[in-house]
Amino acid sequence: MEKIEIHEGEKGISFFSLDVDGKEVGRMMVTVTPGLLKAGFTSVGLTQRKSGYGRTLVNAVVDYARENSLKIIPECGFVAMMFNKYPETYGDIRAMP
Repeated sequence: MEKIEIHEGEKGISFFSLDVDGKEVGRMMVTVTPGLLKAGFTSVGLTQRKSGYGRTLVNAVVDYARENSLKIIPECGFVAMMFNKYPETYGDIRAMP
């Protein structure tokens, strides 16, 4: 069973984690400021790659941003690739420079 958790640090949300059957398989570092979410480094374990877990993390962060009226700055190459590959899905949420 997949479970997304939001982890907060001293300065607000610091990362999202994805657990599968009680084991963390992925993580995305984030920084939240008024109106913006910076999607930083995304990591999925080597043995879990090509399983869709990266996309699951991206979708969870996008859902969070939409629910909280935030735009996303894709600082992570993987997130930027997803935004570029699927503009019909993520175009509304991407912060424009």
